[in-house]
Amino acid sequence: MKSILSKIFQSSEPQSSNFDQEHALRVATVTLLVEISRADFVEQQSELDRMGQLMAKQFLMNQTEQDELMIQARENADKLVSIQHITRLLNENFDAPMKQRVVEMMWQVVYADGIKDHYEEHLLRQVCELLYVPHSKFIQARHKAEQSIDN
Repeated sequence: MKSILSKIFQSSEPQSSNFDQEHALRVATVTLLVEISRADFVEQQSELDRMGQLMAKQFLMNQTEQDELMIQARENADKLVSIQHITRLLNENFDAPMKQRVVEMMWQVVYADGIKDHYEEHLLRQVCELLYVPHSKFIQARHKAEQSIDN
């Protein structure tokens, strides 16, 4: 009996830990999206709408979950001094294609209002450097986002 209980408790801990880790990665990703939406000092409704679409698609979330995640990400962004701890977390847990997906999501938020500001591009370049995303992938992600607004 004791061994059964210990197996149950041992098996539930990693699941909880995995959920916490996944949630932290989602918050970190959305915090970067919030930061890019604020980079030009004007947060447009179109950018917020695009973030919601991206969260629903990438994380398979309903509206309530999106709202909760957005609240946490905004709180993180408000307290943010540097993006290095966020990018470190993503580097430790994301592979190269997922890091590129984060960059693509950020570009989609940039182009949601139809205008690419130089502050937004500068922040994106910083994120790419910290995530070790090659410049060619940075450009591919930008072109992909540009094409999505044309369609």
